[in-house]
Amino acid sequence: MVPASSLWTVFGTSILPIIELKGAIPLGLGLGVPFWTTYFIALLGSCLPAPFIVLFIEKIIRWMQGSKVGLFNRFANWLMGKVDKHKGKIEKYGYLGVFIFVAIPLPGTGVWTGSLIASVLGLKPAKAIPLVILGNCVAGLIMLALSSIFFPGMVPWAA
Repeated sequence: MVPASSLWTVFGTSILPIIELKGAIPLGLGLGVPFWTTYFIALLGSCLPAPFIVLFIEKIIRWMQGSKVGLFNRFANWLMGKVDKHKGKIEKYGYLGVFIFVAIPLPGTGVWTGSLIASVLGLKPAKAIPLVILGNCVAGLIMLALSSIFFPGMVPWAA
């Protein structure tokens, strides 16, 4: 039986921006969490923020940019700089661009940034959120495949 602390560690890691399931999956396998359990817990944790980001982040960023607190201004401007860096590529392809952006498990891509970009582009949440989640499912499967190289004993077909 896997300790609950290992499951919570995978979940907690996957909900963090930048790390998301890209870091939580290898961590879970390294902690001895079963293959598919790692995938589904990491997926759940990393998908959880998507609806909130798509629906509310643009308003929060605007508020932060107008705030008198310098830290808020700097953070909001840094975040928007990150969005502007990827926005053009994604804007060209719209919803498909958001899906592909989230599905490629590279640093700086993922649910947090993809949801933020979908929000800034004004994509409809009813279409954007499912595509962000689907892209995250694909990224998770890619990470499972890559992680199986380093944790060959954890894959179901190794038994």
